[in-house]
Amino acid sequence: QIILMSASINSEELADYFALPVHNGLNPVSVFKVEGRPFAVEEYYLDDLKDIFDFQLNPQRLGEPVIEKKMYQVAVSLIQSFDELEKRSSRNKKNFRDTLERGSVLVFLPGECEIRYMHSCLSDKYQRWQVYPLHACATLEEQSKVFSATVPGYRKIILATNIAESSVTVPDVKYGKLSKSCNSVYTVFVIFSLLVLGLVSRICHCSKHCCWSGKLTIILSSLQHCPLGATVLKLKKLDIGEPKALLATALSPPSVGDIEHTILQLKELGALTTCVQTEENLHDGELTFLGMVLTQLPVDLHLGKLIVLGHVFGCLEECLIIAAALSLRNFFAVPFKKHVDAYR
Repeated sequence: QIILMSASINSEELADYFALPVHNGLNPVSVFKVEGRPFAVEEYYLDDLKDIFDFQLNPQRLGEPVIEKKMYQVAVSLIQSFDELEKRSSRNKKNFRDTLERGSVLVFLPGECEIRYMHSCLSDKYQRWQVYPLHACATLEEQSKVFSATVPGYRKIILATNIAESSVTVPDVKYGKLSKSCNSVYTVFVIFSLLVLGLVSRICHCSKHCCWSGKLTIILSSLQHCPLGATVLKLKKLDIGEPKALLATALSPPSVGDIEHTILQLKELGALTTCVQTEENLHDGELTFLGMVLTQLPVDLHLGKLIVLGHVFGCLEECLIIAAALSLRNFFAVPFKKHVDAYR
Protein backbone atom coordinates (compact mmCIF):
# COMPACT_ATOMS: atom_id res chain seq x y z
CA GLN A 1 0.00 0.00 0.00
CA ILE A 2 1.36 3.40 -1.02
CA ILE A 3 -0.05 6.65 0.32
CA LEU A 4 1.12 9.80 -1.44
CA MET A 5 0.26 13.35 -0.46
CA SER A 6 0.73 16.37 -2.70
CA ALA A 7 -1.00 19.65 -3.45
CA SER A 8 -0.78 19.22 -7.21
CA ILE A 9 -0.49 15.50 -7.92
CA ASN A 10 -2.11 14.01 -11.02
CA SER A 11 -3.71 10.88 -9.55
CA GLU A 12 -4.68 9.38 -12.93
CA GLU A 13 -1.14 9.69 -14.30
CA LEU A 14 0.26 8.14 -11.13
CA ALA A 15 -2.24 5.26 -11.23
CA ASP A 16 -1.33 4.48 -14.85
CA TYR A 17 2.38 4.61 -14.00
CA PHE A 18 1.99 1.92 -11.33
CA ALA A 19 -0.40 -0.20 -13.43
CA LEU A 20 -0.27 -3.96 -12.83
CA PRO A 21 -0.29 -6.60 -15.62
CA VAL A 22 -3.59 -8.52 -15.59
CA HIS A 23 -4.80 -10.89 -18.35
CA ASN A 24 -2.45 -9.60 -21.05
CA GLY A 25 -3.30 -6.00 -20.17
CA LEU A 26 -2.50 -3.28 -17.68
CA ASN A 27 -4.78 -2.57 -14.75
CA PRO A 28 -4.27 0.85 -13.09
CA VAL A 29 -3.92 0.81 -9.34
CA SER A 30 -6.90 1.86 -7.23
CA VAL A 31 -7.37 5.52 -6.38
CA PHE A 32 -9.50 6.48 -3.38
CA LYS A 33 -10.87 10.00 -3.36
CA VAL A 34 -11.84 11.62 -0.07
CA GLU A 35 -14.43 14.30 -0.70
CA GLY A 36 -14.61 17.57 1.18
CA ARG A 37 -12.25 20.36 2.12
CA PRO A 38 -11.60 22.06 5.45
CA PHE A 39 -12.33 25.42 3.81
CA ALA A 40 -14.75 26.40 1.08
CA VAL A 41 -12.70 27.62 -1.89
CA GLU A 42 -14.03 29.70 -4.78
CA GLU A 43 -11.97 30.31 -7.92
CA TYR A 44 -12.32 33.43 -10.06
CA TYR A 45 -10.46 34.30 -13.24
CA LEU A 46 -9.89 37.62 -14.91
CA ASP A 47 -12.92 37.20 -17.18
CA ASP A 48 -15.10 36.76 -14.09
CA LEU A 49 -13.96 40.02 -12.50
CA LYS A 50 -14.70 42.57 -15.23
CA ASP A 51 -17.37 44.25 -13.09
CA ILE A 52 -14.86 45.52 -10.53
CA PHE A 53 -12.88 47.76 -12.91
CA ASP A 54 -14.16 50.29 -15.44
CA PHE A 55 -11.40 50.19 -18.05
CA GLN A 56 -10.53 47.97 -20.99
CA LEU A 57 -7.61 45.54 -20.76
CA ASN A 58 -5.42 44.78 -23.74
CA PRO A 59 -5.59 41.16 -24.95
CA GLN A 60 -2.80 38.94 -23.64
CA ARG A 61 -0.29 37.62 -26.18
CA LEU A 62 0.90 34.12 -25.35
CA GLY A 63 4.38 34.65 -26.76
CA GLU A 64 4.95 37.95 -24.93
CA PRO A 65 3.79 37.66 -21.32
CA VAL A 66 3.97 41.01 -19.53
CA ILE A 67 2.29 42.72 -16.59
CA GLU A 68 0.81 45.97 -17.84
CA LYS A 69 0.11 48.88 -15.51
CA LYS A 70 -3.60 48.25 -15.88
CA MET A 71 -3.15 44.81 -14.36
CA TYR A 72 -1.83 46.41 -11.18
CA GLN A 73 -4.92 48.63 -11.16
CA VAL A 74 -7.06 45.50 -11.43
CA ALA A 75 -5.34 44.11 -8.34
CA VAL A 76 -5.97 47.32 -6.40
CA SER A 77 -9.63 47.38 -7.46
CA LEU A 78 -10.02 43.75 -6.45
CA ILE A 79 -8.59 44.36 -2.98
CA GLN A 80 -10.84 47.41 -2.58
CA SER A 81 -13.85 45.25 -3.39
CA PHE A 82 -13.13 42.90 -0.48
CA ASP A 83 -14.51 45.47 1.99
CA GLU A 84 -17.88 45.45 0.27
CA LEU A 85 -17.77 41.67 -0.10
CA GLU A 86 -17.19 41.15 3.62
CA LYS A 87 -19.71 43.84 4.50
CA ARG A 88 -22.45 42.03 2.58
CA SER A 89 -21.59 38.75 4.31
CA SER A 90 -21.73 40.40 7.75
CA ARG A 91 -24.79 42.64 7.55
CA ASN A 92 -25.74 42.04 11.16
CA LYS A 93 -22.47 43.43 12.53
CA LYS A 94 -22.31 47.06 13.62
CA ASN A 95 -19.38 49.42 13.12
CA PHE A 96 -18.09 47.29 10.25
CA ARG A 97 -14.95 49.30 9.56
CA ASP A 98 -13.69 49.13 13.13
CA THR A 99 -14.86 45.76 14.43
CA LEU A 100 -14.91 43.31 11.53
CA GLU A 101 -11.80 41.18 11.19
CA ARG A 102 -10.54 41.66 7.67
CA GLY A 103 -9.09 38.72 5.80
CA SER A 104 -5.45 38.92 4.76
CA VAL A 105 -4.57 39.04 1.06
CA LEU A 106 -1.70 37.18 -0.63
CA VAL A 107 -0.61 38.61 -4.00
CA PHE A 108 1.83 36.54 -6.06
CA LEU A 109 4.24 38.48 -8.29
CA PRO A 110 7.20 37.33 -10.41
CA GLY A 111 9.97 39.29 -8.71
CA GLU A 112 11.17 42.11 -6.49
CA CYS A 113 10.75 44.78 -9.18
CA GLU A 114 7.05 43.95 -9.59
CA ILE A 115 6.64 43.84 -5.81
CA ARG A 116 8.06 47.37 -5.48
CA TYR A 117 5.69 48.71 -8.15
CA MET A 118 2.67 46.96 -6.63
CA HIS A 119 3.66 48.34 -3.22
CA SER A 120 3.68 51.88 -4.62
CA CYS A 121 0.25 51.36 -6.22
CA LEU A 122 -1.23 50.23 -2.92
CA SER A 123 0.52 52.94 -0.91
CA ASP A 124 -1.00 55.64 -3.11
CA LYS A 125 -4.49 54.59 -1.98
CA TYR A 126 -5.79 55.91 1.33
CA GLN A 127 -6.90 52.64 2.82
CA ARG A 128 -6.49 50.77 6.08
CA TRP A 129 -3.94 48.42 4.61
CA GLN A 130 -0.77 46.93 6.07
CA VAL A 131 1.41 46.04 3.07
CA TYR A 132 4.38 43.68 3.49
CA PRO A 133 6.87 42.50 0.83
CA LEU A 134 8.04 38.88 0.91
CA HIS A 135 10.84 37.62 -1.33
CA ALA A 136 14.16 35.83 -1.06
CA CYS A 137 16.20 39.03 -0.62
CA ALA A 138 13.99 40.47 2.12
CA THR A 139 15.60 40.83 5.53
CA LEU A 140 14.66 38.47 8.34
CA GLU A 141 12.77 41.27 10.07
CA GLU A 142 10.74 41.98 6.93
CA GLN A 143 9.94 38.31 6.44
CA SER A 144 8.81 37.98 10.06
CA LYS A 145 6.31 40.84 9.68
CA VAL A 146 4.04 38.79 7.41
CA PHE A 147 3.23 36.55 10.40
CA SER A 148 2.35 39.43 12.73
CA ALA A 149 -1.24 39.93 13.86
CA THR A 150 -3.23 42.44 11.85
CA VAL A 151 -4.20 45.68 13.57
CA PRO A 152 -8.01 45.67 14.22
CA GLY A 153 -9.83 47.43 11.41
CA TYR A 154 -6.90 47.01 8.99
CA ARG A 155 -6.22 44.48 6.25
CA LYS A 156 -2.86 42.75 5.84
CA ILE A 157 -1.61 42.51 2.24
CA ILE A 158 1.41 40.33 1.44
CA LEU A 159 3.23 40.88 -1.87
CA ALA A 160 5.22 37.72 -2.46
CA THR A 161 7.15 35.74 -4.99
CA ASN A 162 6.65 31.96 -5.06
CA ILE A 163 8.63 31.79 -1.81
CA ALA A 164 5.18 31.95 -0.17
CA GLU A 165 4.13 28.85 -2.07
CA SER A 166 7.14 26.65 -1.41
CA SER A 167 8.88 27.89 1.73
CA VAL A 168 6.42 29.48 4.18
CA THR A 169 2.75 29.23 5.15
CA VAL A 170 0.85 32.29 6.36
CA PRO A 171 -2.07 30.95 8.42
CA ASP A 172 -4.50 33.90 8.23
CA VAL A 173 -4.66 34.34 4.44
CA LYS A 174 -8.24 34.55 3.19
CA TYR A 175 -7.70 35.82 -0.36
CA GLY A 176 -5.10 34.74 -2.89
CA LYS A 177 -4.40 36.75 -6.04
CA LEU A 178 -2.18 36.03 -9.02
CA SER A 179 -0.63 38.57 -11.38
CA LYS A 180 1.68 36.31 -13.42
CA SER A 181 3.67 33.20 -12.83
CA CYS A 182 7.46 33.03 -13.00
CA ASN A 183 9.02 29.65 -13.72
CA SER A 184 12.61 28.67 -13.02
CA VAL A 185 14.25 27.19 -16.08
CA TYR A 186 17.67 25.52 -15.99
CA THR A 187 19.70 25.95 -19.13
CA VAL A 188 22.24 23.21 -19.82
CA PHE A 189 24.57 25.45 -21.82
CA VAL A 190 25.43 27.64 -18.84
CA ILE A 191 25.34 26.91 -15.15
CA PHE A 192 22.66 29.38 -14.16
CA SER A 193 18.93 29.20 -13.49
CA LEU A 194 16.83 31.75 -15.37
CA LEU A 195 13.43 33.08 -14.32
CA VAL A 196 11.00 33.13 -17.23
CA LEU A 197 7.69 34.99 -17.06
CA GLY A 198 4.67 32.96 -18.16
CA LEU A 199 0.89 33.18 -18.38
CA VAL A 200 -1.50 31.12 -16.26
CA SER A 201 -4.79 30.05 -17.82
CA ARG A 202 -7.92 28.18 -16.80
CA ILE A 203 -6.49 24.92 -18.13
CA CYS A 204 -3.44 25.06 -15.85
CA HIS A 205 -3.06 21.65 -14.20
CA CYS A 206 -2.33 23.13 -10.76
CA SER A 207 -5.40 25.41 -10.83
CA LYS A 208 -7.55 22.86 -9.07
CA HIS A 209 -5.16 22.27 -6.24
CA CYS A 210 -2.99 25.27 -5.31
CA CYS A 211 -5.40 26.73 -2.76
CA TRP A 212 -4.92 28.27 0.65
CA SER A 213 -7.24 28.39 3.65
CA GLY A 214 -9.35 31.02 1.94
CA LYS A 215 -12.69 31.67 0.30
CA LEU A 216 -11.53 33.46 -2.84
CA THR A 217 -8.58 32.19 -4.78
CA ILE A 218 -6.96 33.18 -8.06
CA ILE A 219 -4.38 30.58 -8.81
CA LEU A 220 -0.63 30.61 -9.22
CA SER A 221 1.14 27.90 -11.14
CA SER A 222 4.84 27.53 -10.59
CA LEU A 223 7.01 24.81 -11.98
CA GLN A 224 10.72 24.53 -11.14
CA HIS A 225 13.09 22.64 -13.43
CA CYS A 226 16.17 21.52 -11.53
CA PRO A 227 19.56 20.72 -13.03
CA LEU A 228 20.04 17.04 -13.81
CA GLY A 229 23.76 16.74 -13.08
CA ALA A 230 23.46 15.56 -9.46
CA THR A 231 20.71 13.08 -10.41
CA VAL A 232 22.80 11.54 -13.19
CA LEU A 233 25.79 11.17 -10.86
CA LYS A 234 23.65 9.44 -8.24
CA LEU A 235 22.39 6.99 -10.88
CA LYS A 236 25.96 6.27 -11.92
CA LYS A 237 26.94 5.69 -8.31
CA LEU A 238 24.12 3.13 -7.94
CA ASP A 239 25.35 1.44 -11.14
CA ILE A 240 21.89 0.34 -12.25
CA GLY A 241 22.08 1.20 -15.93
CA GLU A 242 22.45 3.94 -18.50
CA PRO A 243 21.13 7.27 -17.13
CA LYS A 244 19.36 8.13 -20.39
CA ALA A 245 17.35 4.89 -20.31
CA LEU A 246 16.63 5.09 -16.58
CA LEU A 247 15.43 8.69 -16.64
CA ALA A 248 13.15 7.87 -19.57
CA THR A 249 11.17 5.58 -17.23
CA ALA A 250 10.44 8.37 -14.74
CA LEU A 251 6.88 9.54 -14.13
CA SER A 252 7.62 12.95 -15.66
CA PRO A 253 10.87 12.32 -17.57
CA PRO A 254 13.16 15.17 -18.66
CA SER A 255 13.70 15.70 -22.36
CA VAL A 256 16.26 13.53 -24.15
CA GLY A 257 18.16 16.64 -25.23
CA ASP A 258 18.52 17.85 -21.63
CA ILE A 259 19.86 14.45 -20.55
CA GLU A 260 22.39 14.33 -23.39
CA HIS A 261 23.64 17.87 -22.69
CA THR A 262 23.90 17.09 -18.96
CA ILE A 263 26.06 14.02 -19.63
CA LEU A 264 28.26 16.10 -21.94
CA GLN A 265 28.68 18.70 -19.19
CA LEU A 266 29.61 16.03 -16.65
CA LYS A 267 32.30 14.75 -19.02
CA GLU A 268 33.66 18.27 -19.49
CA LEU A 269 33.63 18.68 -15.72
CA GLY A 270 35.65 15.50 -15.30
CA ALA A 271 32.94 13.65 -13.35
CA LEU A 272 32.38 11.06 -16.12
CA THR A 273 34.73 9.41 -18.58
CA THR A 274 34.09 9.51 -22.32
CA CYS A 275 33.96 5.70 -22.51
CA VAL A 276 31.95 2.90 -20.95
CA GLN A 277 34.48 0.18 -20.21
CA THR A 278 36.56 0.45 -23.43
CA GLU A 279 33.98 1.74 -25.91
CA GLU A 280 33.32 5.42 -26.47
CA ASN A 281 29.71 6.37 -25.63
CA LEU A 282 28.19 9.78 -26.26
CA HIS A 283 25.28 9.17 -23.87
CA ASP A 284 27.05 7.50 -20.97
CA GLY A 285 30.37 7.28 -19.15
CA GLU A 286 32.09 5.75 -16.15
CA LEU A 287 32.09 7.57 -12.81
CA THR A 288 35.51 9.10 -12.09
CA PHE A 289 37.07 9.63 -8.67
CA LEU A 290 36.08 13.31 -8.91
CA GLY A 291 32.52 12.28 -9.79
CA MET A 292 32.41 9.98 -6.75
CA VAL A 293 33.50 12.83 -4.48
CA LEU A 294 30.95 15.23 -6.01
CA THR A 295 28.10 12.81 -5.17
CA GLN A 296 29.03 13.29 -1.49
CA LEU A 297 29.09 17.10 -1.51
CA PRO A 298 25.71 18.89 -1.05
CA VAL A 299 26.67 21.81 -3.31
CA ASP A 300 26.50 22.74 -6.98
CA LEU A 301 28.77 20.45 -8.99
CA HIS A 302 31.02 23.25 -10.23
CA LEU A 303 31.44 24.57 -6.69
CA GLY A 304 32.16 21.02 -5.56
CA LYS A 305 34.99 20.77 -8.07
CA LEU A 306 36.31 24.11 -6.83
CA ILE A 307 36.45 22.70 -3.27
CA VAL A 308 38.20 19.53 -4.45
CA LEU A 309 40.81 21.53 -6.37
CA GLY A 310 41.26 23.76 -3.34
CA HIS A 311 42.21 20.69 -1.32
CA VAL A 312 44.54 19.43 -4.05
CA PHE A 313 46.43 22.73 -4.37
CA GLY A 314 46.55 23.50 -0.66
CA CYS A 315 44.14 26.47 -0.63
CA LEU A 316 41.02 24.77 0.73
CA GLU A 317 40.03 27.55 3.15
CA GLU A 318 40.05 30.20 0.42
CA CYS A 319 38.06 27.96 -1.97
CA LEU A 320 35.49 27.21 0.75
CA ILE A 321 34.97 30.95 1.27
CA ILE A 322 34.57 31.51 -2.49
CA ALA A 323 32.19 28.55 -2.85
CA ALA A 324 30.10 29.74 0.12
CA ALA A 325 29.84 33.24 -1.36
CA LEU A 326 28.87 31.90 -4.80
CA SER A 327 26.19 29.64 -3.33
CA LEU A 328 24.24 32.68 -2.06
CA ARG A 329 22.44 35.27 -4.11
CA ASN A 330 23.58 38.09 -1.82
CA PHE A 331 24.83 37.94 1.73
CA PHE A 332 24.23 41.66 2.34
CA ALA A 333 20.90 42.64 3.86
CA VAL A 334 18.92 45.00 1.62
CA PRO A 335 15.81 46.36 3.41
CA PHE A 336 12.80 47.11 1.23
CA LYS A 337 13.05 50.49 -0.55
CA LYS A 338 16.37 51.21 1.20
CA HIS A 339 18.82 50.20 -1.53
CA VAL A 340 20.90 53.39 -1.21
CA ASP A 341 21.33 52.90 2.55
CA ALA A 342 22.25 49.24 1.98
CA TYR A 343 24.82 50.24 -0.62
CA ARG A 344 26.38 52.78 1.77
